[in-house]
Amino acid sequence: MDDSLGMEQAVRLHQALERASIPHRRLWVRYLGLGGSADELEVGAYLHRCLELPPRERDLLAWAANTLLDRRYHPRVPTSADLLRPASARERTA
Repeated sequence: MDDSLGMEQAVRLHQALERASIPHRRLWVRYLGLGGSADELEVGAYLHRCLELPPRERDLLAWAANTLLDRRYHPRVPTSADLLRPASARERTA
């Protein structure tokens, strides 16, 4: 994966799922419900940084994860737009 933004999202998503003990399949089912189009194998490959996904699909995965995470204990997974904001703006919204 040579898309640094996509890699950053994949790493942060994978870390969040691991910390919260959320199985990849549960994420994938929620993602499909939100309109995602990648299959389960593609999502797994993305989470392990073996496959790039378009920004829309990455953002749907972030959205799906954020609906599964308990905000009291786990930070939210950033979308593409979150990562494109300057660091100072991200700190104000975190």
